[in-house]
Amino acid sequence: MDGDTRGLGSRVMDGLGRPPRRLFVLGGGAAVLALLLDRGLRLDAPPPPPPVPTRRPAPDEALLLSAVADLDRVVAAETSVLAGDEGGALVRRLRTVNREQLRVLRGRLTNAGVPTSVIDAAVAAGPVPPAGATGTGTPTPAPSGATSAPDNPDEPVRTRRALAALLDSLGPDDWAALTTATASTRELLAAAYAQRLAGAALLGREVATSSPSPARPEIAARTQPLVYAFEVIAAQSSGDQRQAAEETLAALVRLDVALSGTTSTMPAGWALPYAVTTPAAARRLATETLSSAVEAGAEVAGPQPSAASLEDVARWVADVQALAVGWDVPMTAFPGATT
Repeated sequence: MDGDTRGLGSRVMDGLGRPPRRLFVLGGGAAVLALLLDRGLRLDAPPPPPPVPTRRPAPDEALLLSAVADLDRVVAAETSVLAGDEGGALVRRLRTVNREQLRVLRGRLTNAGVPTSVIDAAVAAGPVPPAGATGTGTPTPAPSGATSAPDNPDEPVRTRRALAALLDSLGPDDWAALTTATASTRELLAAAYAQRLAGAALLGREVATSSPSPARPEIAARTQPLVYAFEVIAAQSSGDQRQAAEETLAALVRLDVALSGTTSTMPAGWALPYAVTTPAAARRLATETLSSAVEAGAEVAGPQPSAASLEDVARWVADVQALAVGWDVPMTAFPGATT
């Protein structure tokens, strides 16, 4: 009995003298946890997310975003006119061309890394006047009796006349902003602006500028051969084609006089590119000479054009493009642009 008692006591004391292994594990974990807490670890919040890299603006981003927002407004106006009684094939064609401009300009932005959310936000906010631009050009005054673009941009445009005024609502700052853009953006937007003005001319608005620019001598030099060509075209045509040639010739003579400030003069030493002795050859000459003039905008403006030159050239291209449509030369989104 005593032996049994001493055996039991020994086993109890042995148990008390050796702490359970579980206590050693818990004690070690508590020590590590205390050390981590002492060094700033918080258990009640997740670690902070990594910093979001800052996006660098794309070249000409602000200018292109404003152009896209303005174009979106133009397309909405064309849709509004088409929904009324003053639509027709011309407005539908203008909307198609302007939608193509939107597609290209939006693609230029997204290709440069601009998120679509940024583009959509710019469209929702509407066009922003160019910051710091100080244009020297003078916008063409509206013809007598013409209505201007609505003062409230949210007011829908419902008539062709109001649409023409909206298309011709580019101001001096718009042209000045182009001079600060990269060459490719300047060429692309100047061509888009020329097409926009051509649409206004086709809708019956006078878009010829009255402010001479450094590009004016070259513009006049490009216009006089057109006058000569259409004198030949009219002489070698008959019927409806002759009447159309005479009307185009009269318009070109008026344009030549407006550009030079004097009576229209025959260019010295200018020769036809080929013999024109039939109505078919005359029509070919009409489409080729008008197409070449429309495509010459960037060349006429030169490598470093002023704001006044850009506007002067765009308005000249617009007048010629409006005449070219009557000779089945199709309107394009960016006439003469190579980028």
